[in-house]
Amino acid sequence: MESHHLHTATQGLSVDNFGRREGIRRDWPKNIMVSVWRQTDIAGSDDRASVSGGAMKIIKAVVQRKLPPRWGYLTLMVSMLYLLRRARIKDIPRENVLSFFAAMLPTELSHNMLAINFAIIYKLHKSKQPVLSEWVGSIGALLQCIVMARLAKIYRDNISSKHLIRDTMHAFDISSDSVQSIGKLSWKQWFAVLLPVPQPLGLAMAFPGVSKIQTVTFAHVGKNKTTALLMDVYKHPNTPSNAPIVLYIHGGAWVMSTRETPPLPCIYQIAASGWVVCVFDYQKSPKIAFPEQLVDAKRAMAFLRRNARKKFDANPDYIVVAGESAGGHLASLMALTPADKSLQPGFEEVDTSVRGCIDTYGVHDFKDRHGVYFYKDKDHIFVRFIELLVMQKKMSDADEDWEKASPVGWLREEKSSDLPAVIPPFLISHGTLDTLVPFGSSQVFFEQLQLYRQRAQQTPVGGVCDIFLKIPGAHHAFNYVMSPRAIAHGQAVAAFLNNLYAKTKDIPLHCASELATAQIAELAAAATTTATARL
Repeated sequence: MESHHLHTATQGLSVDNFGRREGIRRDWPKNIMVSVWRQTDIAGSDDRASVSGGAMKIIKAVVQRKLPPRWGYLTLMVSMLYLLRRARIKDIPRENVLSFFAAMLPTELSHNMLAINFAIIYKLHKSKQPVLSEWVGSIGALLQCIVMARLAKIYRDNISSKHLIRDTMHAFDISSDSVQSIGKLSWKQWFAVLLPVPQPLGLAMAFPGVSKIQTVTFAHVGKNKTTALLMDVYKHPNTPSNAPIVLYIHGGAWVMSTRETPPLPCIYQIAASGWVVCVFDYQKSPKIAFPEQLVDAKRAMAFLRRNARKKFDANPDYIVVAGESAGGHLASLMALTPADKSLQPGFEEVDTSVRGCIDTYGVHDFKDRHGVYFYKDKDHIFVRFIELLVMQKKMSDADEDWEKASPVGWLREEKSSDLPAVIPPFLISHGTLDTLVPFGSSQVFFEQLQLYRQRAQQTPVGGVCDIFLKIPGAHHAFNYVMSPRAIAHGQAVAAFLNNLYAKTKDIPLHCASELATAQIAELAAAATTTATARL
């Protein structure tokens, strides 16, 4: 009985090899519904299992028609084309984490998307699906050609980013060998980039030896219920004794993410170049309000000052701070606020100054005084987000607190007396297509930093100048994945760090916060001469 009804419902639905419908009855949907109704009526309430089986066979018969694959193919190609178009637009009014992630993938993993397209072609050829036999499939094929051409161009641009990075780094006093090595990948690194392997396996392949050696508790926070704040330590086994430290602050809009999800390719590259990298957790809003995140960062610094040598065989007197996005914001404030002891409750005696700052697509102005967010979002969504979740106070009611929470605010002329005697060198990087944190955020901050140095007549410590890396075609979080551009950026970061360390390692820690500018310049010149003589 079941097979009889199935035959009645699906007769006339056969399709020939060229995708032409043979004798399809116009009332076949009605026949299917009648068949299902009759099947249910015959089976009754006590035999629902057989009804389900019959319905599944009917659905399978419908799905096997050749029309849905054509429409599915066209829909997939239209979606890919839209994704590629979306990935090249930087002025998105209201961005969110999911949408920027969808935009970032085509620009950093275009080679994987190309591989997927080749796999689709192979699958269609092998299955002999007649997708090209009608106009729907033909349009889909045309769109796929356009998609693959655009993906190839995006991948070429990704690889070519190294040239602009090299040109920028070459303008500063960094060795030619270090600059020329930017963008050059070993065969293991190419394998890690091109093969669709899990990131942990790719990292182990690209940067062998680097690993997380310890997870330690660096602080306990909270009043009624304490929470342990943890720190992960990354190191290469060949790292020399008393190695310099990078204190890394992860991003996450001050409200999410953990120490376990930083941009690991960059972390591994820094560790592979001889640094000890420490990534730590901090409290998140809205459970706490800013500046508690910054206070936690200074707690991590205090822990390293006291314990780095005995626990990690690292130099507690040479610490560079780094971070991306919200972490870049906190890293910048770490570099600008060592003199503000109100941010060190209970450990005011600790020197929290840093030797340098790696600020990657960071946020620099909660007040958006230069309109970099307002330019693309006239509703002040960014300021309202900061007001509601991060600061938890209105800007109009606490203007000075908002100024102190903004790195740009610390560079105002009237704040000069609150800054350290010498601001450490900055490496600021930002992708030109960033839709979450506008490129202008870093551009304005870098310009204001240079204006401040001119007003203060500061001599670069060790001759190491600030660098602003414009990463063409890169989105927010571009350095989270293994791509040629991300690796080239990581190599630039390592080159900056190694140059900074070579020229300033002989300058005592207290110089950055206690000595006059002229004395620092004298010591820096002596250190540079010593480093040159060693080379």
